[in-house]
Amino acid sequence: MPETFRNWIKKDQATTNVSNIVAGVSALLIVATGLARYASQRKKDKSYINSLESQADKLSIVSLLRSDPMFEEIKRPYDHIEHEHRSHHFTAGTLQGKGKFAISPIVFFSKEKMELVVISHIGSDMCGHVGIVHGGLISTLIDELFAKTAIPLLPDRNGATAYLHINFRKPLGANQFVIGKSKVTKLEGRKCFVEGTLETLEGQTVADGNALFISIKKLNAQK
Repeated sequence: MPETFRNWIKKDQATTNVSNIVAGVSALLIVATGLARYASQRKKDKSYINSLESQADKLSIVSLLRSDPMFEEIKRPYDHIEHEHRSHHFTAGTLQGKGKFAISPIVFFSKEKMELVVISHIGSDMCGHVGIVHGGLISTLIDELFAKTAIPLLPDRNGATAYLHINFRKPLGANQFVIGKSKVTKLEGRKCFVEGTLETLEGQTVADGNALFISIKKLNAQK
């Protein structure tokens, strides 16, 4: 092989090696930058969540109910949902996160009164009209509120919504705390009738309604 050709191959190999090194370093820099941004965002999200939890703990309704011996605070309302199923659960998984439900609701239940109070924070990404919480989300919150009230009182502590009636009273602005209040109006064998409201911290009722829950042993999905 001619010397000139040999030299050309060596130079080409050297150039290729340098190019590979540059490409590798560039890829590492891209990954490192991505990781740094991710870490920074995680830190901001954690700070945001900590701030919301601190605000929730200082709410007067929370302090009042924590001092009321008739009510018991339910610390982890979604702990009954198995971890592998949580990502598929609408309220405990899909709707969790910054801009949605960034923190777990604070839940108080009175077995004697058969009443439930839930304090939730609704983020800015839950809107229908600009800045206004979607009516479907309000319906979901009320259904969850009623379910948490009725199902613990049903046989086998299991049940499903038979009907749900909701009256929308006022538009609800996003990115604020809301208070759900519900009570059992009649408990009749496998049936539990519930009514309640969804209110702002200022006491304005944004929606009210009533529902019937029926005890079931197992839900079978229709296909």
